[in-house]
Amino acid sequence: MNAETPPRPTRLLTCVAVFARWSLGLLLAFGVALAAAWGVLHGWIVPRIGEYRPQLESHAGRALGVPVRIGSLSARSNGLLPAIELGDVALLDAEGRPALRLPRVVATVSPRSLLKRGFEQLYIEGAELDVRREADGRIFVAGLALGGSDGDTAAAASSEGADWLFSQPELAIRGGTVRWSDALRPAPPLALSDVDLVLRNGRWRHALRLDATPPPEWGDRFSLRGQFRAPLLATHSGAWQQWSGQLFAEFTRVDVSRLNQYVDVGARVTGGHGAVRAWADVQRGQLSGGTADVALAGVSTTLGAQLQPLALRTVAGRIGGRRFEDGFEVSTQGLQFLTADGLRWPGGNLTLRHTHGDTAGQDHGELQADRLDLAALADIASRLPLDDAAHRALSTYAPEGMVEAVQASWRGPLAAPQQYQARGKVSGLALAAPAGAAEVAAARVPGVRGATVEFDLNQAGGNATLAVADGALLLPGVFEDPLVPVQQLGAAVRWQRDGQRLAVQASDVRFANADAAGEARAHWHTDDLGHAPGVLDLSGTLQRADGTRVHRYLPQVIPQATRHYVRDAVTAGTASQVQFRVKGDLHHMPFEQPGQGEFRIAAKVRGVTYAYVPPSLQHTPQLPWPALTGLEG
Repeated sequence: MNAETPPRPTRLLTCVAVFARWSLGLLLAFGVALAAAWGVLHGWIVPRIGEYRPQLESHAGRALGVPVRIGSLSARSNGLLPAIELGDVALLDAEGRPALRLPRVVATVSPRSLLKRGFEQLYIEGAELDVRREADGRIFVAGLALGGSDGDTAAAASSEGADWLFSQPELAIRGGTVRWSDALRPAPPLALSDVDLVLRNGRWRHALRLDATPPPEWGDRFSLRGQFRAPLLATHSGAWQQWSGQLFAEFTRVDVSRLNQYVDVGARVTGGHGAVRAWADVQRGQLSGGTADVALAGVSTTLGAQLQPLALRTVAGRIGGRRFEDGFEVSTQGLQFLTADGLRWPGGNLTLRHTHGDTAGQDHGELQADRLDLAALADIASRLPLDDAAHRALSTYAPEGMVEAVQASWRGPLAAPQQYQARGKVSGLALAAPAGAAEVAAARVPGVRGATVEFDLNQAGGNATLAVADGALLLPGVFEDPLVPVQQLGAAVRWQRDGQRLAVQASDVRFANADAAGEARAHWHTDDLGHAPGVLDLSGTLQRADGTRVHRYLPQVIPQATRHYVRDAVTAGTASQVQFRVKGDLHHMPFEQPGQGEFRIAAKVRGVTYAYVPPSLQHTPQLPWPALTGLEG
């Protein structure tokens, strides 16, 4: 009988069978080894863990870079791997003083953490941490120096400790105490109690949360939170100088004046309490910007030795800022405050951005704002460390009014920009408009009160629409009484600058007050060198005019004796259909010589009383000259 020959397995099948046989053997061997290790760990090491305390102290000291003392050491079985508990742990500083006390530490390990010579989780109760700044400016945290040169042994050791700390997956501290002392400041040590800290670390990400209670005079419990990322090619987990991310701080009640004792904030803060929430942006370990929501009362700070204190009864809203490599940006959103003088900022928004160029002419700035109270802004600015020219301008013009909207940009230094452009609208504008008679008499610059202005301008010229209702114009050097009351005034104004020459055109000028009502148009320009008073071409009409008030509108270039004669001679009368024209170089006003210019007034008058020899021109014993009455012409 012939039996069939059984088929022979293929080469691939043979290789797979051999691999499976060896894999199964290795798996069984690994299981046996794991069981043996588990038995040794839980049956031998865990009961005798206290005998390894000196070795653990030595290993922890090498890892952290500072001496470590452990009071007690125990372990308990917790599944596959045990949990280790340490008691009375202390980290010593360079002088052998305890810089960090840990009454109870519970460490959980895992296969991954064992391979990294660390822990899966560290839980600490009642930690006492000392943070101090020495006279040389170095900061020590639990005896670990932050910073230092690359060749500094202590700095290298502290870097190793930071690498170990920020490579642990999770660290939790509960009920701790942090004490801050500063050899550079005479302030007493600051202690934070009931400190809760959670730190979670990944390969490139780090998250933390700190909640602590300050002394009662500082305020209530606060919270700090942070999210950071390390560079992709970072080689040290503890190199926080390379981290980027964001910090968040929340203070439900804080006294900000306490900061003066411990932090140099660039100003002397003497008052301020309330709530603060702040977000801070961090780029490679440096603060690059931030935003703060504030609701404070009783704020008082002095920003310079020669400046008055900046006092605010209340301040609320959002304040932000960013710092760039070549400039900065500041902004406000819904910011409201009430000054000690009773001026209220209405809650406007503002964004200011400025970039620096290689030279001053390459500087660039932008401003966007709305709902800005100029009086409150000037009051604040007068207490800021600005240059003398800015303070003099604020004192001279004392601006008031509401900026409903403004957009501006400029290139070059702000004090003397080479190029600029601005557009916006201001209502209730008042500039250099003093209220008292003495201030009016001492005025040196033109001013306005009660104006609404829409403008669009640049370095070459611009245009504006002006409207004044129940206001006034201040024209020192033009009229003997410089303050001109205005019931209504409207005008469209354009101006151009060509080199030093400035030209201004005013059209649709309509005005009315108790003395007169009319309309006019004007064109004025300086000479080619920009010299004033310039050349004027003014014409207009009056629908009505009070003859007894003509004298107050005669410019001061007319001799005082003439102006006072008109004042004393015309004692009654009205005018209508008045036409006036002034044309020529104002150096020669009122153009006494033919060819110098034109000065002409024509009107219909009625009911005029004309004392052609007024009593002011007569001697006391002389009989008064008769006046002409009932004149029309």
